[in-house]
Amino acid sequence: MNHVTAIEKMIDEGDINQAFESLEQLLALGPNNIQALKLLAALYVHQGRFDEEQDVWRRIYEVDDEDEDVAEYFQKAQIEDREHYYFTDILPEGGRRFIAYPRSLIQISLFGLAGCISFLLLTRFTSSEQMTNSPVSVMVAFVVLVISPWIGIIITWSRSLRAVNVTNNSLEFSTRFKTHSFRWEDIQKISLAHSKHPNDQQLKLVVLPKEGQANSQPVAIDFSEDKSSIRARRYLISEIRSHQKTIEYDVFENLGLNKTNCISL
Repeated sequence: MNHVTAIEKMIDEGDINQAFESLEQLLALGPNNIQALKLLAALYVHQGRFDEEQDVWRRIYEVDDEDEDVAEYFQKAQIEDREHYYFTDILPEGGRRFIAYPRSLIQISLFGLAGCISFLLLTRFTSSEQMTNSPVSVMVAFVVLVISPWIGIIITWSRSLRAVNVTNNSLEFSTRFKTHSFRWEDIQKISLAHSKHPNDQQLKLVVLPKEGQANSQPVAIDFSEDKSSIRARRYLISEIRSHQKTIEYDVFENLGLNKTNCISL
């Protein structure tokens, strides 16, 4: 039987299946092993198994209701409950809209603001004689610090996810100028696809349409905790399950998707 340190080494080496088996054996002998339970919860969240993760944290709470990590987890759960209220609404025709949080747009806007401030400081502390003698340098600085970030802001604004609509008939991903719509009967599989290596926190919600459909290109949206624009992830999964019934869990690399054959949002 492997101990926690040995299991952590398995996880670092990417042997997730063996780590799951070792944790099951360890918890069968010591069901109140908090360190092992926390490792199990980490593996579940890596794979997007949010319900199983929650069950594990409830087990930890029953063992030690004053654990700091438990308090942090349930605090995040309460925040997500509030985000479900603020970032979703009911569609008139039935179903629910999940409004995307413009995380990437905010980040690049802050970068643009920093560029504008840098350019203003540059011109403020540069003498008029220096600016007259090197107008090309000033123009290059203006393009790099001001124009380029604004181009990035426009591109990000136009391409970023605006909303996900879960209706009675279809699943829709909307950007500013386009909507990718999949009828439920035309979907081959919906997957929460995680990275092969547990240290990589990549997690994507992938929709694979059936072959021969007019909209046959898969769509993948970032679903990782730190990068996803969807604020109520568990509620979106629950809403999809109410129509699609099952969501599969896959290794993203095994799906064979890339920038050419998949729409990434």
